[in-house]
Amino acid sequence: MAIEDRVRARLRQARFERGLSLAELAAQAGMTASTISRLETGARRLTLAQVERLADALQLPVEALLVGGEPEPARDGRTWWPVGPEGPDGPRVYRVVLPVEEPVRHQHEGHQWLHVLDGTVRVLVGASDRLLRAGEAAEFSTWEPHALVAVDAPAEVLIVFRP
Repeated sequence: MAIEDRVRARLRQARFERGLSLAELAAQAGMTASTISRLETGARRLTLAQVERLADALQLPVEALLVGGEPEPARDGRTWWPVGPEGPDGPRVYRVVLPVEEPVRHQHEGHQWLHVLDGTVRVLVGASDRLLRAGEAAEFSTWEPHALVAVDAPAEVLIVFRP
């Protein structure tokens, strides 16, 4: 994978980890949502100046987008590992460790499938509030306000995002 493709994947992953929409990241970086979308999908070339602005907006060191390495907990306490290749139009799959915390709902474009690998997860989507245990799954539109948190102990999930 070329370095630009790795940076695009890390950029997209960091945005998802923070629950930011294209518009929210664009506003924080002083760009347009369409520019962010084109940068993430490869329709527009990345420049070092853009990488620096985006890293700052994501509250990351530039090296986190350029170099990568072992996943570390994001600001929200979650740890994300990409599973398989990340194409611009296809699904993106992550193994995620969710912390025990108070749920904070957010929303963004797309659709999400969730499969609990270990532990118990509280899934809040719209007016729905339910618990999922290991082996159980859920799917929902991420346009709906939603939150995922572990119950009693950190939980591990497999999450599939689709535009």
